[in-house]
Amino acid sequence: MLFGPGMLLAAGATIGIALVDKVCEELGIHWLGTALKLIIPIVGFALAIYFIETNPILRWLK
Repeated sequence: MLFGPGMLLAAGATIGIALVDKVCEELGIHWLGTALKLIIPIVGFALAIYFIETNPILRWLK
């Protein structure tokens, strides 16, 4: 679904993280913005691997 709950949650989280990053940069907390830019992609990559490994449909297609 295009506007399913998962997609809306992901979009909201993306906007929220972008806002936190921008506020941190404006307030001079550069280390937190840098940490967000490093940690968020790593967490996303780990969750994607978890999804691929535990998805029963993908296991069925193998």
